[in-house]
Amino acid sequence: MQNRITELRELILNAAPDQSVAQPILNCEADEPLDKVIPFSSVIVLGVIIALEDKYKIKISQEVLKRVSEGGITLSKIAALISDMESKPR
Repeated sequence: MQNRITELRELILNAAPDQSVAQPILNCEADEPLDKVIPFSSVIVLGVIIALEDKYKIKISQEVLKRVSEGGITLSKIAALISDMESKPR
């Protein structure tokens, strides 16, 4: 799980239109809501969704996005989501 969170940190940083604003993602707690860490604008969310779909070959539906964002998006939630989606037949 820690390797996945490390990968997600880099993925989110690279998806940010302004990486200097997203730098705090590299050192935040895995369960800290990301919108408190960086200004998690819709542009960054869209970039992360595209990057997740590309890197992990999973489809992020509106239902899945709603589930992971409930109570605040965290690195831990995204990592668990990826693991869950990878274990389901495609």
